Amino acid sequence: MDGAVPDSLYLEERRRRLAAERTLEHTRRELARAHSALVSNADRLSRGYLAQRDHNLKLSERQHAMLERSRNAAEKADRARRRLWHALETMRDGFALFDRSGVLIAANHVWLDLFDAASEIAPGAHATEIFGLAAEEGAFDIGDLSPEEWAREQVARWDAPTIETLVLHHYDGRVVRFQDRRAPDGDVVSLAIDMTEHQEREQSLAAARDAAESLARAKADFLARMSHEIRTPMNGVLGMSQMLIDESTDAEAKLYAQTIHDSAEALLVIVNDTLDVSKLEAGKVELRSEDIDLEAVLIDCIRLAAVNAAENVNVGLFYPLGAQTRFFGDGGRLRQVVMNLLGNALKFTSEGHVVLRASLHPGDPFQVVLTVEDTGPGIAKDKQAVVFDAFGQVDDPSRPVREGTGLGLTISRGLAEKMGGTLGLASELGKGSVFTLTLPLEPGAAPEALPPLPTRIAIPKNTGIRGKLAAERLVGAGVEVTQDINASVRVAIVPLVLDVREQQKILDQLAPDAQLLLFGRRNEAIEELAKRADSILPVPVAGADVVAALLAKREASPTSDADMVAPAGDGRILLADDNATNRLLLERMLKDQACPIELVADGAAALAAVKASLPSVVVLDISMPVMDGFEAAAAIRAHVTSLGLSPIPIIAVTAHVGDDMEARLKEARFDAYLTKPLKKDLLLAELERLMPRGLS
Repeated sequence: MDGAVPDSLYLEERRRRLAAERTLEHTRRELARAHSALVSNADRLSRGYLAQRDHNLKLSERQHAMLERSRNAAEKADRARRRLWHALETMRDGFALFDRSGVLIAANHVWLDLFDAASEIAPGAHATEIFGLAAEEGAFDIGDLSPEEWAREQVARWDAPTIETLVLHHYDGRVVRFQDRRAPDGDVVSLAIDMTEHQEREQSLAAARDAAESLARAKADFLARMSHEIRTPMNGVLGMSQMLIDESTDAEAKLYAQTIHDSAEALLVIVNDTLDVSKLEAGKVELRSEDIDLEAVLIDCIRLAAVNAAENVNVGLFYPLGAQTRFFGDGGRLRQVVMNLLGNALKFTSEGHVVLRASLHPGDPFQVVLTVEDTGPGIAKDKQAVVFDAFGQVDDPSRPVREGTGLGLTISRGLAEKMGGTLGLASELGKGSVFTLTLPLEPGAAPEALPPLPTRIAIPKNTGIRGKLAAERLVGAGVEVTQDINASVRVAIVPLVLDVREQQKILDQLAPDAQLLLFGRRNEAIEELAKRADSILPVPVAGADVVAALLAKREASPTSDADMVAPAGDGRILLADDNATNRLLLERMLKDQACPIELVADGAAALAAVKASLPSVVVLDISMPVMDGFEAAAAIRAHVTSLGLSPIPIIAVTAHVGDDMEARLKEARFDAYLTKPLKKDLLLAELERLMPRGLS
């Protein structure tokens, strides 16, 4: 068959086609596998690239941040350095930094300018060179040293464990203080401080202080002098006006005299308060530590204050029997505070009592608590703080109006605090007031133990605050106190506040051999009772006197004055004062007394009078010509001692007030001293106390 394809060819072609198809399929599969591998590898490479790119980006960001932080830190450090340097440059004081070997690292212009060689000084210069240049240029006063010696001496300071402060005087008059300190790494920081203004200010302050102190001294001297000058004529005004009050029978004349007297008293208070406040404000109150008998001080205060008590007011003292009495403290200031408190209480108490109580609490030091209680009108709680203010007075219609500066309690609190104590007030309107003074005092000699006292003592009824206080003291010492006076009583104490009938009744009821003690003045007792008494003790009574009187062996009662032992002296009172008004006043004050009076004009005349005939008591003014009171007292004592006799009591009278005068009077051992203006009652009380047989 022409044109027909042979089957073999067809089969061959088919085989080749199938083989080609198989090859193509294989190739396609290989290509697919290769493509898949390529795609997979491309994906892997892409992911790796992307991861590496991300890593590189993050690393770049961190590096950038680190670089940024580094740049910021550098900028901050640079700013801090510039700020620090600007701060050092703007300082008024000089600043320099040296390394451990003394080489300058840095310095501000103030420090460099001090050396007048700033152009030649730069970092790297040694301290010796710097100080040497300053010395050569004459920048500082180097004394007698050479510039080299002076420079070495300044730098040598840095070798000490503690670098001493150096003060140099600049040639332009400035005073510069170098305060150098060594740092832990050995560097030396030098500060140069201009002290010129400070020194000038100190000199100005010192000059102002000296001027103020001089003015304060002049003021104090003026006030003291004026006080003395005022007191001397005031003595005549008060004394003579009191004489007119006592002796005038004309009511109108007595009113005029009383007005003069009250006005003079008010003026005297103003003078005293002004002096005290002036001292407190100036800080011129100086305290002395002296051995004082606290009980004796309080007794004196009561005796002085009682003169101003109203007719219906009793003044009393409670001091425990056998308690500590010797202390170290300022007796004068203590007396002043207590007198102010008593005076304040008496001013506002028109009836009832004013009582001073002492309470002692052993310790180191002792706590001494003194209270002044009164039965006055009291003070409302919301107004109590006012009384301690300067010039403060309670504005209360229920309280009687009283004249005064309002400084007494201010002064008292100031003195109490100056002595390390406190002053407080407890009061209730309508029920009186209690002022409490608490002071720390060092104890002196310990008291002797109380000897056995009578187990039972009678104190009659109706003896008021005197009887109550006497009973409290005895009960505190373990004594039983009864108010029954009868024949079985062995010991009786009678405060002399009873009327004639009551005194006679006691005299009739007591057994003849019973011991009898009278508390009060002799002229307060009826004659028979006074003669019957074993002891008459003026109030307030010291504890030692009470104990001594209770233990004394009772002697037969004197039946007449002739049987009594004659006292020392001739019974007269010798008065010495150079002021004629004062002599007249003293004479008028004592004209009603039974004892004779002798008046002289100076200390020498007083000594001559004593040598001519011994008086029973001498009253000496301190400021007298020829021989003053101190000299006269010493001479009189020496004369009496040369005769082998007991001392004559001597009372000092002075218009001078203050700590110095009080100290001199105590040192001179006067038996008592009174300040002008004199008060008749107080003078009579001291004479009654000191004269062997009293004024009677």
